[in-house]
Amino acid sequence: MPTSISILQEAASRLYPAIITELSSQSTKKYRNDKLSFSDLTAWRNEELPQKLKSLYDDKKEAYLTKDELRLLLDWKLANGKFRPTLPKLIDSNDANDVELITKDGLGILLDFVADKDASFWKEVDEQDLQNYTTVVKKSLKKLCELRGVGPATGSLILSLVTKIAPHFTPPFFSDESFLYYVVDSIRPGTKIKYNVKEYFEELLPVYYGIVSLHPELTFDTLEKGAWSLKSYALLRIDKLINVKLPFETTEDDLQKFSEESTGVLKKEPKREPKEVAAIKRKAEAESNPPTKRTKRTTK
Repeated sequence: MPTSISILQEAASRLYPAIITELSSQSTKKYRNDKLSFSDLTAWRNEELPQKLKSLYDDKKEAYLTKDELRLLLDWKLANGKFRPTLPKLIDSNDANDVELITKDGLGILLDFVADKDASFWKEVDEQDLQNYTTVVKKSLKKLCELRGVGPATGSLILSLVTKIAPHFTPPFFSDESFLYYVVDSIRPGTKIKYNVKEYFEELLPVYYGIVSLHPELTFDTLEKGAWSLKSYALLRIDKLINVKLPFETTEDDLQKFSEESTGVLKKEPKREPKEVAAIKRKAEAESNPPTKRTKRTTK
């Protein structure tokens, strides 16, 4: 049964907030000097911080994070996924000025590229366009990863904050659940996530590209939140999310994994060896230009 785009949209808009509210109600931990609940922290990550970056960009054509913001963003990431005890110390070891300069440069690489583009980019996107966009995101991510404690997942999280500046060009957060949903359980079941750059650029982003090229009104942020919500619910529905009622009808397959056929996302043809390509061409030419039959001459 194919995954419909509407299911991903519904999950992002309705299931996502329901899950966040439920998880927050189960946690006594507070953030930012004991002022924010997990629900508050999520609102800060999704609304307040992106708006702050937009205000900076509108005023100075630049955007950056402070060290305190980076640390709080990491708190959200760890609360939202797997806890990795070494990351807070690594993030804390960064110089405050370095955090601002490196995040400004990293975000700037992306924002400079998309400054003259709009959502119509995805309507007529071709391979060269995708290559250009991917190259820019790689450069941005590489710059952000100069900070200690920032790898592909945290770097993508920082890039995902520009939703209010460039919503249709904001790279998706490399969350565990979205990667499980779009890649692992859909394409290579039984394997593990390595959390490396190759997985992000060669496996995850192509799925997003395929969807938005057919549905340019969608954003990567919506698709990430939709996948995170569906996979989180599938994994935790008889445990932490037992009190969350699914706000829409769907199938078990929709909850567990993404189906490419559902959205019309086309799989790339497998790469062929040069000899195989030549053989295919010769066969095609032979079929399109069949040899003419020779007739025997008769002598009188």
